[in-house]
Amino acid sequence: MKIIAVVEMNDGEAFVLDQKPDLKYTKYGFDTIVGIDEPFLSCYYHQTPIPPKYDKSFPWQAFAGRKFDLPLTDGTVEHCYGQWWWGITKSAKEQFDDEIITVTACDKESLRKCYVFGGYQGLEKGIQKMRSEYTGKVYGYWEYQKFLKEEAA
Repeated sequence: MKIIAVVEMNDGEAFVLDQKPDLKYTKYGFDTIVGIDEPFLSCYYHQTPIPPKYDKSFPWQAFAGRKFDLPLTDGTVEHCYGQWWWGITKSAKEQFDDEIITVTACDKESLRKCYVFGGYQGLEKGIQKMRSEYTGKVYGYWEYQKFLKEEAA
């Protein structure tokens, strides 16, 4: 996996990748799940949601209660229904000898379908290495979208 374009976004940079990270999810203890395709990560922490019947003003659920499954490396599947939040736990940090940072990225094919970058966590040294290996143009946000459209035409 490599960075094939860098796009200015807000006060930072978003990376266009040649392929989507293929995250493999591992559960650490009862409260941490980490998806790994180094240097990219996606970390989740467990917190029991508050059902709407107890607090109608704020039904507190991760991802607005969106349901999805995370297949785990041990062969089991974690059924997510509002209890797994995106974030870094102490347990996640203990799995790596590097700082975990936030990264904005998307693969080129996905951007062609929908021009929206997503958030990942990443291992700082690995992300810095990938960024240093990219020596091409740094695009403006809308400039890169235009480039994709022109390239597809």
